[in-house]
Parts: sequence; C-alpha cells; structure tokens
Amino acid sequence: MASSCPYHAAYNFVASSFVGSKVLEGFALARGCFRHGVAEPIGRFFASASKSSGLHVSQVSFLAGIFLNVPLAAATRFVPKGKARHAYGALTTLSLLALAYGRDVQQFVWAGAFVYGLMRMFPTRCGHLAWGTVFTYQIYLHYKLGTEEAWNAGAIDFTGSFMMFTLKLISIAMDYQDGHRHIHFGEKRTAHSFRELPAPLEYSGYLFGLGGILVGPHFYYDEYMRYAHNEGEYKTLNTKDSPRVVGAAAKAFMSTFFFIAVYLQLGKVITDRPAILKRVDPNIRAWEKLLIGFVANLEYRVKLYFTWHLEETALILSGFGFSGWSKEDKETPVWTKAVSAAVIECEAPPSFAVAVVKWNRHTGKWLRNYVYTRIPGGGLPALMVTQVIAGIWHGLSPSFVLFFSHSALLIYCSRILYRIQMSYLPKETLPYTNFGHSLLTLFMLNYIAGGYNAVSMKSVLDWWRSVGWCGHYMISFIFVLGFIFPKKKKKKASTEEHATSKKAM
Repeated sequence: MASSCPYHAAYNFVASSFVGSKVLEGFALARGCFRHGVAEPIGRFFASASKSSGLHVSQVSFLAGIFLNVPLAAATRFVPKGKARHAYGALTTLSLLALAYGRDVQQFVWAGAFVYGLMRMFPTRCGHLAWGTVFTYQIYLHYKLGTEEAWNAGAIDFTGSFMMFTLKLISIAMDYQDGHRHIHFGEKRTAHSFRELPAPLEYSGYLFGLGGILVGPHFYYDEYMRYAHNEGEYKTLNTKDSPRVVGAAAKAFMSTFFFIAVYLQLGKVITDRPAILKRVDPNIRAWEKLLIGFVANLEYRVKLYFTWHLEETALILSGFGFSGWSKEDKETPVWTKAVSAAVIECEAPPSFAVAVVKWNRHTGKWLRNYVYTRIPGGGLPALMVTQVIAGIWHGLSPSFVLFFSHSALLIYCSRILYRIQMSYLPKETLPYTNFGHSLLTLFMLNYIAGGYNAVSMKSVLDWWRSVGWCGHYMISFIFVLGFIFPKKKKKKASTEEHATSKKAM
C-alpha cells in the first residue's frame, strides 16, 4: 500500500534506483555501527554510573558533557584562528550536546538555522522576529516538558541549555538588526551592533563555540569574533605576552569541587527542597521556616556555582574572557567575562541592586541591553517588565514570575534606601547603614526565594503566609519612605553665576 507521507514517498523514490539503494544501505550500515559501537556502550556506562551513584541518568550524561567540555574548550586556543576555530567549536559542542541530551540536539540545529534565515531575509526586523518566535518556542518547551517539575525531581533535559541558546540567538539577531537600523533609519548605534551577515561557519562558531550554551555565560558575537581571529584583547593569545591562565583556572577548578562538596552535604539535610518549602506544620515557627528556606535556597545556588565555575575554568584555559589587568598591580589578568557570578557579593550582598547585578551577571547585562534600555521611560515599570521576562525565560511557572517581579520591587527599594543613605543621613552613619542595608538584602532575598521552587501559585502564597507576609510589609514600608524622602532636585546655577562663568570664559 502506497504511503501518503512525503518522506516515505521520497524514500521509496530514491530506494527504487540502484545507486540510491546502495547509498541508503550505506547510511543504514553507518547508523547501525554507530549505535552498536558508540551509542549503546555509552548508554550502558551512563546507566551503570547512575545506579552506583544514585543520580538520574540525565544528570550523569549532563555531568559528563560539562566535564568533557573543559579540555575540549581549553584546546580551542591551539586550533588555527578563523574557519578552523569556528568549525572546531561547533563540532565539539554539538557532540557534547548529543552526549548530554541525545536526539534533542536537533532542537539547537533547527532553531539556529531558522534564526539565520530570519537574519538573511529580514535584516531590519530579524531581532524582533527572533524574540517573537524563538522566545515563544522556549516558553512552549517549558510548558510541554514541565521543566520545573522535572528539575525538582532531579531530571535534566535540554531546556536549560536551550535557555542559553535562546539568549545567543536573540542577541546576534538584535545586534545585526541594530546595525542595519542605525544605517537605514538613523537609530542609535548599540554597543555590539554589526552590519555584515556572518558566514554560516562564523555563525555556527559563535552559537556553539567554547561550550558556552551548556551552562553559560552569555557572550556577544563581536567578542567571540575577536577571540576567533586573535584580535583586540586577544591579539597576544598564545604568545609570550599572553595573559597567564593557570592561577585563575586552578582557583575556579578548586572552587568547583568545593561547591559540589557543599552541595552534597546540604543534600543530606535538604533531601527534597520543594516538599520542605511547601510543608505545612504549625509546630514550625516563622523564624525557623525562614531558616529552612535559607538553607534550601543556598543548596540551589551552590549547585549553580558548581556548574558555573566549571565553565569558568574552561573559558579561562581557552584564553577567552580576558577583561584587562588588575587595577592594583597592573600585572594580574582579570577574567570578568568568564565569570557568571561573584559569590561573595551574591552571598553577602551590600544591596538588592548589587545582588542582581552580580548573580548570573552576563544574563543580567543581556536583559539590560535587549529589554530594559529599550523600554521608554525607564524606572519601575521598565524594571518590572524586564524582571517578568526574566521569570518567563526561566519557565512558565507562577513561582518564577512572582520571584522575579518581586526582585524588581526589591531593586527599586534598594534605590530608595541608597538615596536616603547618601542624601538625607549624615555621612558618619554610612558604615552602619551599609551593614543594615546588607542584612536587609540577605533577609529579603531569601524571603522571596522561599517560593521560588514551590511551582504553584497556592504554594508560593502559602509560603509567604506561613512567615506572616513580613517581607511584603517591609517592601510597603520602604515605598512609604520613598515618598517621605523624595529625590532632591539638582540646584540650578543662578543667572548671575551663569553670567559670571560665561564672562570668565
């Protein structure tokens, strides 16, 4: 019986010829050899490792991918610059994605090809089209796969890496669009904009190079191109003047094992984070619940510190992420572009605003470049929209949206408190008010983060209710302070002073 499927019709047409049948037999033979010689042994190894370690199979395959990325990314610096470096980066990271996620690697390939088509056909609209399609598709994936529930259950799917991939796709499309709109419509030139359409190999090298989409951090197309061609800050790469990498890489690598050790110890205490946070027990007092929430959320952050420091190690060894020299001795290289989070500033933040900037810092800069600065008016409305988009980017869940929308309120509160500190209080009180600001920041961040993993709207509200809505009262109080202590208007020079200064000139 003839098949109505176009794929089957094309297959039968090719197979009907002698040459076509031999080609298809060759493909089938190669696929069988790969399955029996590579895929099945790796699958058995992962299953064995999962059984012995107690980790989910998806966790084992993901860990294998990010650990293998360290030597593979580090070797990028020794690959000849230009096309060879693009090809090496694309092939190695695609292989790691296939190792970690199996056939889901095709999601990255098709999405990348789609956005490249948008850039070629709609250069003045491709950024907005990428927002409307790729970002929407990512939201659909979160909904379809139930990613938050899967992550809380210990499973890891491709959506986490696809989140980083979405940032890169929108970034390169927006920067290409900005370059064209600057020329054709006279719009303001943005920091990373460009006009020349990347070659397919350059495009693939940027998207997949250095394993950056596995766990981050995000970096821009122009930054990658300077690295790929040994230009700009990378002109001395692999020369005697190249920045030293051993010390910084060793520090990041040791931090990786420190954080995984802390995570394993906390895991003995917090065995099921969502269940503990959603637990309703009248015998647990509010301050005890806040303490439990702090430990539970620390466990979550430590897990991310582990993966981020591993990628930081890979980037530093590759030579990518060099950000200049230390201001103190002018000799120690600084690798800010390779660092996803500043741990000390995140765990002991001086203010809400600093905590947000230092946590997943490159994603924060991405949000600022492509969301916040493009919303007319700025202020709290722009901040709220930006943080809500950040929440939706993490997953289509009330807990994410509520956490990030409240983080916008906290950032605004931080601005009010800073204004009071600097404009209304004596300078002598600054050390004490800074300390108080830091303690309040730590408390409030853990208060709103208590519902981060609760998934449902009811669970989030139950968490806040169980601790007496204390954080919300604090937010309201600070907003009232903002009205009591408004921004001071800048003093305008008098007409006489202006005339005097003009005469002196």
